[in-house]
Amino acid sequence: MVIYGLAVGITVGEEVLSAPEVSWLFLVGYGGGALAGAVTAWVGVQIRRRLDDALLANVVTVLTPFTAVLLAGAIQASGVLAVVVSGLMLSRTGPRVVRADTRRQAQAFLSLSTFLLNGALFVLVGLELHSAVSGLPGFDLTRGLILVVGVSAVVIGLRFVFLFASAYLIRLLNRRPQQRLRRVSNRARVVSGVAGFRGAVSLAAALAVPHTVASGGAFPARHMIIFVTAGVIVVTLVIQALLLPGVVRWVRLPSDTHIEQERHLAETAAAQEALRAMPQIAAGLSTDPDVIERMRHEYEEHLMVLRANHAGANDDLALRHDRHYTALRLALLAHKRGTLIRLRDEQRIDDTVLRQVQAALDTEEIYLSGREVPD
Repeated sequence: MVIYGLAVGITVGEEVLSAPEVSWLFLVGYGGGALAGAVTAWVGVQIRRRLDDALLANVVTVLTPFTAVLLAGAIQASGVLAVVVSGLMLSRTGPRVVRADTRRQAQAFLSLSTFLLNGALFVLVGLELHSAVSGLPGFDLTRGLILVVGVSAVVIGLRFVFLFASAYLIRLLNRRPQQRLRRVSNRARVVSGVAGFRGAVSLAAALAVPHTVASGGAFPARHMIIFVTAGVIVVTLVIQALLLPGVVRWVRLPSDTHIEQERHLAETAAAQEALRAMPQIAAGLSTDPDVIERMRHEYEEHLMVLRANHAGANDDLALRHDRHYTALRLALLAHKRGTLIRLRDEQRIDDTVLRQVQAALDTEEIYLSGREVPD
C-alpha cells in the first residue's frame, strides 16, 4: 500500500521520482505509520482503562482505527500500517483492560458492521464498474479483458511461487530439528495458494485512485484500473472459490486438533489455578465456608467433565450428569422465558424489565448450549 500511495502521488504530480525523495517517503510511510498506530493504541488503552460504560468504551474502539488513519495522514504516513500496528497492540492489551459486557457488545456490533461494510463495498464496485465499462471504448474493453486474465495469472502465480520458494529457502537456511517439525506438505501449500482471494483491500485501493491530477487533467487510465481490479476480484472469488473445495478434498489434510487441545489446556489450567487460589481469595472476601465448599464442588465437577471429554469417555458418569444437567437447565430457561413473556403480555412487567431479564437468560443459554457468538 505504501508503494501504491507513492505511485499515485507521482502520477498525480505531488511527488518527485528521485532516490532521496522515494527513500524519505518510504521511511515516513513505514516508520511514521507504525509510530502513529502505536501512539493511537496507547492513548486508546489509557482511555478505556478509565471508562466504566460499555457504550462509551465501544465508541472509543470504533473511533480508534479512524484516529490512527487521520494521525498517519497528518504526517503523510501509511494509514494501513497505522491501523495494523494499532490493532496488534490493542489485541494484546484488550483482554486485560476491556470488561466482559463491553466485549460482548463489541462482538455483536463489529460482526454485523463488518458484514454490512463488505456488502456495501461490493455494491460500490458494481456502481463504479458500470461507469468504468461505459467509459471504455470497444478496443479498450477487449484490452481490459486481456489484462484481467494476465494480471490474475500473475497474482495467482506469484502467490504459489512465494509459498513454495519461501518454504524451501527456510529449509535451506534453517536445519534445526524444531524447524523440521513445522514443515507442511506441498499439497497443503497448494490449498494456501488457491485460497488467496482478492477483495475489499484491492477494491478500496482501486476506488481511491483520484479522478484528476495536479494539472487538472483526468487521471490516466482510471477506468481501466477499476475494471481490471474488479475483474481480478471476480476471477479469484468465483474461479478459485469454486476450485477450493475440490482442492481440499484432493489434499486429504489430517484433522487439526490443535485448537481442541489448546482449549482443553486453557480450561483445565484455568480451573486448576482457580481451585488452588480459592482459599486465599475466599479469605480475602470473608466468604462463608458453605459457599466455599459449594464452589469447590462445582469446580471439581467441571474438571472431571473436562478430563472425561479429553479422554473421549462418552459413557463416563460425570459426562452423563453434565449432559442431563445442561438439558434440564436449558429446558428450565425456556420455561422462564415463557413466563417472562406471559407477565409482559399481562402487563405485570414492563418491556424494559423483560429485556433486562431476557438478556441474562440469553447469556446463560449461549454458555450452556456452547454456541459461539459470531466475530
